[in-house]
Amino acid sequence: MDQQRQGISVVVPTLNRGSYLIDTLHDLLAQDYRPLEILVVDQSHGEDTKLLELVLGHCDLISYHKVSFRGLPLARNYGWQQAKYEAVVFVDDDIRCGPSLVAEHLRGLTRPNVGMVAGGIDERISSGDSSAPGQFNPWTATPQRGFGATGDCLVKHVPGGNFSVWRSVLQAVGGFDEALALGAALYEETELCLRVRKCGLDIYFSGRARLLHLAAGSGGCRVPDLPKYMGSLAHNRAILIRRHLRWFQTPIAYFRLLLLFISYAAHYHTLRVFRPGITGFLRGVQAAKQPPVCSRYTNEAHA
Repeated sequence: MDQQRQGISVVVPTLNRGSYLIDTLHDLLAQDYRPLEILVVDQSHGEDTKLLELVLGHCDLISYHKVSFRGLPLARNYGWQQAKYEAVVFVDDDIRCGPSLVAEHLRGLTRPNVGMVAGGIDERISSGDSSAPGQFNPWTATPQRGFGATGDCLVKHVPGGNFSVWRSVLQAVGGFDEALALGAALYEETELCLRVRKCGLDIYFSGRARLLHLAAGSGGCRVPDLPKYMGSLAHNRAILIRRHLRWFQTPIAYFRLLLLFISYAAHYHTLRVFRPGITGFLRGVQAAKQPPVCSRYTNEAHA
């Protein structure tokens, strides 16, 4: 195995996360695997003096990129295109991890026929989900998480805050679909995984490639506006349904989406979810007819 394939690039998209990001980077700097690159894609509005000091103090390991665009799929496409190594790990900017995280990802990636690895996630507030990890219901287009599980197994999709993939696989399938960049970029990883599996590659869950997700209360790509959130949900779910479900599964998936809107409307006591939902859905149906959108990114800034 050549050095490029032995090394690991860790891509950390970030948006206004302050001390959370600093702690994340300290844990990544303490990884016991080398060669290692930590690639920070910073979409924040301002500059963080402490972050820049940390970058300058570890310029041999941290590759810092201040970008002008916004959107998680865009940041991830930018990250893997700038990555130095073939194995690329993606983590959130509000996590804590032990020193073996990236080594465990590489252990999973080097298994036969594996294109992606899903890592285990502990949540600061446990969800109590005891389901099998990384399942996908093709009748309702519903990804099921269960990533708090331990052990190793094959899965159908990965958690957004802890996964890895070969760069060559991303090139082959067309990268992350930037059409899903609306709102909180719901289903972005699931849609990518469905394309990877269509290529005949496996997705492997490694419970030992584990981290703690802190779920920071500020920053990130949250969408506090309910109608806007529902519009992006319907848009992205429509892409998932039209692009990846079989014709006889789509009516059930559409009905499940309608029930989801009714439940939101009932919970928040408002009908304002339906108009943006219908608009988002129709736009998503049109977007699904097009191939995934993956821009070619140049290095806008590199410290």
